[in-house]
Amino acid sequence: MNRIIFTLFAAMLSVIAIAQGSVRGNVYDETTHEPLSFSNVQIMQDNKAIKTSTTDVEGAFAITNIPFGKYNIKVSHLGYSSESWQVVLDSVHHAVKFDTLTFVKTSEGTAVVTAQRSTMRLEVDRKSYNVDQTIANTGATADEVLENIPSVEVDQDGNISLRGNSSVEVWINGRASGLTSENRYEILQQLPAESIERVEVIDNPSAKFSAEGSAGIINIVLKKNRKAGYYGSVQVGGNTNGGANASGNINYSSSKFDAYLNLGYRHRHNNRGGSYSRQTYTDEDIFQNYDGKNQSRGNNLFTRAGITYHATPKDDITLAGMMMQGGHNRVNSTLYRYGTLSTGIENSNMFRRTATDGNMQMYHGELVYQHNFSETHFLSASAEYNRWMMNDEAVYQDSTTYADGITPSEYSYQLRPNLIRNRSMEFKLDYENQITDNFKLQTGYDARLSHENTPQSMEADYTDWNGAHLVMDENFFNRFIYSLDVHALYATASLQFGKLGVMAGLRGEYWKVNTESYNYEQETDRTKRNPAFKKDFFQLFPSVFLNYQLSKADQIQLNYSRRLRRPFGGQLNNFKNTRDASIIDMGNPHLEPEYSNALSLNYLRIWELHSLSVSAYYRPTTNVMQRIQYRNNTDGLMYQTNENVSKSVSTGLEIVAKNKLFKILDLTTTANFYYFKMHGYNFLVEDQIVSGKGNENFCWNLRSMGSFTLPANFTLQLTADYRSRQSTAQGFRRSNFSFDAGLRKTFLNRKFTVALNCRDLFDTRKFRNVTVTDQFTRDQKFWRGGRNVNLTLTWNFGNMKQKPKKRQAQQQDDMDMNGGYDNGSEME
Repeated sequence: MNRIIFTLFAAMLSVIAIAQGSVRGNVYDETTHEPLSFSNVQIMQDNKAIKTSTTDVEGAFAITNIPFGKYNIKVSHLGYSSESWQVVLDSVHHAVKFDTLTFVKTSEGTAVVTAQRSTMRLEVDRKSYNVDQTIANTGATADEVLENIPSVEVDQDGNISLRGNSSVEVWINGRASGLTSENRYEILQQLPAESIERVEVIDNPSAKFSAEGSAGIINIVLKKNRKAGYYGSVQVGGNTNGGANASGNINYSSSKFDAYLNLGYRHRHNNRGGSYSRQTYTDEDIFQNYDGKNQSRGNNLFTRAGITYHATPKDDITLAGMMMQGGHNRVNSTLYRYGTLSTGIENSNMFRRTATDGNMQMYHGELVYQHNFSETHFLSASAEYNRWMMNDEAVYQDSTTYADGITPSEYSYQLRPNLIRNRSMEFKLDYENQITDNFKLQTGYDARLSHENTPQSMEADYTDWNGAHLVMDENFFNRFIYSLDVHALYATASLQFGKLGVMAGLRGEYWKVNTESYNYEQETDRTKRNPAFKKDFFQLFPSVFLNYQLSKADQIQLNYSRRLRRPFGGQLNNFKNTRDASIIDMGNPHLEPEYSNALSLNYLRIWELHSLSVSAYYRPTTNVMQRIQYRNNTDGLMYQTNENVSKSVSTGLEIVAKNKLFKILDLTTTANFYYFKMHGYNFLVEDQIVSGKGNENFCWNLRSMGSFTLPANFTLQLTADYRSRQSTAQGFRRSNFSFDAGLRKTFLNRKFTVALNCRDLFDTRKFRNVTVTDQFTRDQKFWRGGRNVNLTLTWNFGNMKQKPKKRQAQQQDDMDMNGGYDNGSEME
C-alpha cells in the first residue's frame, strides 16, 4: 500500500511539474543590435500580470513555473514602443524561447521593441554614443572622437578625463586591450573613427568590472555587425592640414561562422604650438619665457580581423586580433628667453630644435570560448595577449647667446634614443546563471599580468651644433623595468522585487608592483644595483545598485562602488628627465594608489519626443596623486614630480536632454556642474618643504549638438562646447570654447555618402594652465591641430537592404530547449 501511495504521489507531482511552462528570450535594439537592459517583461492573462521579470544588462530574461494556458507576452522599455504577442503553453510546447527579439511584428505574431537610431542612447547604468551619427567624427581618429563625447576631455598632452577626473580607464570592446595610461593616446591617435560603432561611458561600474579608474570606464566598441551574407564599405578622405585616410571593411555571417576584416591607412600632418612664461620671486629675481611650434607627420596601418565558429548550438569559439604599425617624425622649434624680472632686461636666450623620428607597433590577440548551458546560464573563458613597442630617436640642438656681447655663444647636440617595450596578458573566467526568475548570480576570476622595459640613453657634443664629436653621457642613461600583476575574484547577485531591482557585488583584488631603475654604472655592473622596489596590496571593492521603475516612463537608480587609481610606470621612475629645458621631470617610486568611494543618484524620464537624464554624484578621494612643481633650493632649477598630496572631494550634477523639435531638429544638450575641493598639503621633497594651499572650485561644462534633417538627404550638424575654469593642485586651468560643423549627403539609396566637416571652426580649442606658488608663477598655453576641414567619401556594398537573420522563437521540449538555432526565414 505504501508503494502504491508513493507511486501515485510521485505521478501527481510529475503531472503538476509538467503542467508548468517557461518563457525565455533576449531583447535587442533593431538598428544598433545593442541589448536593452532593464526592459519590463510581463506574462498577461485577462489583462492581468500573472508573472513579471526584467531583462539583465545583456537584455536576457527568463520566466519559469508558468501554468499551462494561453497568454500575452508584453515587453516594454523606456523610450521604445510597448509590444505584445500571444503564446500557448501546453504539454507539447511547454518551453518557449525567443532567441533574439529584434524584428518588427509579423503575421506569426512575433514582436520587437524598436526605435529610431539617434546619436546618443540613455540608460540608467551607462550612456552610449553612436559615433557614425556624428558628422564631425568622419575621417577622424579615436582621440578626436573622445573629444566629442560629453563630459570627456582630452588635453594637450593626450590625458583623458571624465567629469574633470583623469583617473579613467579606456577600453576597447570591453577589455583593456593593452591600453595603459602611457600608451593609450598614441594608440588612439591611430585608431580610425570609421572602425568605431559607439562609445560607452560607464561612470560607476559594478564589481564585475576592474576597480581601476575612480572616474569610471570609457569603452570603445568597434564595429562587428552580424547580417546574413556579406557586406562592407570603402572610405577615402583628406583634410586641409595635409592629412589623408583610406579604409575598407568586409563582413560575412552564416549559421556556422561570423567573420570580419578591417583595413585602414592614415597619413597624419599636424601643427602644434605652445608658449610659456615663468616668474621667480627669490633673491635671483629671474624670469623665463618660451615660444614653440611643432610640426609632425606620420603614416600608420590599422588592421582588425576576427572569426566566430558556432561549433555546436551551445558552444562558440572566437579568435580575433588587432594590429597597428606606423612611423612618425616631428620637428619642434622653441626659443627660450632668460632675464631679470625687476628690470625686464633679457640676459640670454636659447634656441632649441628637436627632431624626432620613430615607429610604433601594437599587437592584440584574443581567444574566447563560451558554453551556453541555457539562454541565461553560461560559462566563458578567454585569454588575450598584448604587445606595444615604440622606437624613438630624438635629436636636440641648442644654441645659446648672451646679451652682454662678451660671453661667447654656446652650442650643443644631443642624440637621445628611447625604446619602449610593453607586454601584457589577461585571463578571464566568467560564470553566469539565472537561478530563478528573480535571482541571478555572476562570478568570475580575472588576471592581468603586465611588464615594461624602457631603456634610454644619450650621446652628446657640447661644443658643436651638428654633433661632430659625439660621446656617451653616462649621466643620462636609464633603464626602467616595471611589472604589475593583478589577480581578482568577483561575485554579484541580482534580485528583483516587483519594480525594485537590487544588484550587490564584491570584488577582491590582489596586486604586486616591481620597479627597477638603473643608471649607466648599475647597468654595466650588476653588483652595484639597488634592490628592486617591491610592494603588494590587497583591497576589497564592494558595489551596490538599486533600480526602481517609477512608471513606464520613469526610472531611478542609486549606485555605490569603491574604486582606485594605481600609479602607472612613468610616475614611479625616479630618473630625472631633462627633455624639457624649462623643467626637470621625475617620478616617485613611493607613490601609493588613491582610493575613491563613488556614489551616484540617477533619474531617467522619457517622453514621446523628449528625454531627460539627471545624475547627481559624490566622490571623496584619499591619497590623491597630483603632479607638483617646485624650485630646488640647491641647484635653483625647476622640478616636477608626483606625490600623494592630500584628500579631495568631487560632487556634481550632470544633465542630459534630448529633444526632437520641429520634425527636423534633434537636439542633444549636456551640462555638467561639479564642485571640487582639494585639501592643503605640506611635505618634504629632497630635503626641502613643498607646500600647497587647499583650493576649491566650482566648474561647469556645456555641450550642445543640433542635427538638422534637410531635404534631398542632407544632414547638418552644429556642435558647441564650453569648459569653464578648473582648479588644479597648484593653480588652475583657464576656460575654453570650441565649435564644430558638418554636412552630410547620401546618394543612391544610401550606398554613397559624402561628408564635409570642420573641426574647431573658430580656432579656439586651446589649453592654458596657470601655476602659482610662493616661489614662482608659471603660465603655459598649448594648442594642437587648430581649424581643420575634412572631406570623406564612403561607398557601402553587399546585401545592405537585407536585415539580420533572425533566430525565431521556438517552442520545444525541455530536453531541447537550450539547443540549436532555427535558421528561419529572412525578414525583409
